[in-house]
Amino acid sequence: MAMRVLAAALLLALAGFCARAGESALPPMAGISAAQTAERAALFAELKAARTEPDARVIEDKIWAFWRGLADAESRELLEQSRAAQLRFDYDEALIYMKAAVAHQPQFAEGWNQLGYVYFLGGRYDESLDAIKHTIALEPMHYAALAGWGIILWLRGNETEMQVPLERALAINPWLKERNLIKDPTLLP
Repeated sequence: MAMRVLAAALLLALAGFCARAGESALPPMAGISAAQTAERAALFAELKAARTEPDARVIEDKIWAFWRGLADAESRELLEQSRAAQLRFDYDEALIYMKAAVAHQPQFAEGWNQLGYVYFLGGRYDESLDAIKHTIALEPMHYAALAGWGIILWLRGNETEMQVPLERALAINPWLKERNLIKDPTLLP
């Protein structure tokens, strides 16, 4: 029950944020310097201004590198070990590394996002949503986490609720790979 109340509150906050999507200032990201804040703002402005899908993919790669670049050496190693376990489809082992990463560096948003992704791969949607919510709390512009949140809501049959995080993801990244699925939920697997 408390989880549904928290989810509803977060969805309402996201809906309010969607209404302000046209504003130029980005919501703050936790734990980054002034220089990193400026770099982040420039990357998202560049993404918003992208004119072609190939251009957008290049900028997305820069954003992913920015997010991953916030990891310290230990978190990078744990991410690599988790990725190797994922490639072996050993999600239990991958979880061990990702849990260690977020325990070690709790303000590392991409660590939380990757933890949510591993939970998702393992079909553990409640835990995935918890990690996604941590990701969004730390990095409100994490369009991939928002898209994942929407897809989990869709998998649970919440087609109306899924629109809020999916539309927010699309407002942040108009070139989102899942954009066609968002516009037509019947295309989702």
